[in-house]
Amino acid sequence: MKFLFRIVVAGLIGFSIACGNDEKSAQASTDAENILSQPPYAIITDSIASNSKDASLYYRRAELLTQNGIYDLATADIEKAWTIQPTEEIAEARVSLLFLMGQGEKAVQILEQLVKQYPANTNFKRRLGEALVQSGKNIEALASFDKMIAADSLDFEAWYEKGLLQLQSGDTSAAISSLERSLKIQPLQLTSLSLANVYAEKKNPRAIELCDQVIARDSAGELIDPHFIKGVYYSNTKNFTKALEAFDQVIRIDWKFEQSYIEKGIIYFDQKNLDEALKQFKLASTVSNTFPDAYYWQGRCYEQLGKKEEALNNYARAYALDKDFKEAVEAAARLKGK
Repeated sequence: MKFLFRIVVAGLIGFSIACGNDEKSAQASTDAENILSQPPYAIITDSIASNSKDASLYYRRAELLTQNGIYDLATADIEKAWTIQPTEEIAEARVSLLFLMGQGEKAVQILEQLVKQYPANTNFKRRLGEALVQSGKNIEALASFDKMIAADSLDFEAWYEKGLLQLQSGDTSAAISSLERSLKIQPLQLTSLSLANVYAEKKNPRAIELCDQVIARDSAGELIDPHFIKGVYYSNTKNFTKALEAFDQVIRIDWKFEQSYIEKGIIYFDQKNLDEALKQFKLASTVSNTFPDAYYWQGRCYEQLGKKEEALNNYARAYALDKDFKEAVEAAARLKGK
């Protein structure tokens, strides 16, 4: 009897769960119908009702859904389009959606199939490398980029992606070599700035050369990155006058770029000019009151000025804005222990 009771109870529980799942499924279906029957999807939805075998209609609706961040319904449409007409364009959309949804593992599985299905499509190979990186499979990703380069040594995108991966892995010398190779094949602004940033941290004057090349091509004078990287290089090499000039130029182009105020403030802080440093850090927090670095550095200034409460308040605010800001926690603990 006890055994029979367990079976009956288990059956009732299973029935209850099934009913619950059915209700959720029905609700989800109703919600989807409501969304798809409203603008801007309604016109396409009506067209699909008249011609349910037209893959382009599902594709167009998926694009709209993606633009509005409704990824689950967009995925359903893309998968339907793929089932009707499996083209490379639709495959690209499938993969892009997986990236947007952070589903790296699934992207890897699909891309591995697509690479075999469309061996001439280099973009699928590149996206496979990206998906592998997103999934934390750096060794496999590096092998993927190497395979692409072996097939085409002039594939500047593969060299670029390989360089970024090497940089992420801490192999700076190899990263520089790969990025330089990419730049030589195709001198893109993005590659120039990526390299310049690495060189600035290495205190290599080639950073200035690359930044000046980018600035020379910036006829509108709107780019802030090359000026900021020059400021970082000059700051790292202790040429503070030129560093401040570079950061001031960034602010002239875009006064809302808060990191420039931080970099200026750090220079003044290191020079023991605490009043000017505090001024810059306050400007950074005025530009953006959710920028934790601005409050951390204000805390550092107040601590040096002997204003304990103000310092602790700023450290606390920095931590409140960024729970991973361990320097703010350590600074507060150090100050409380004094």
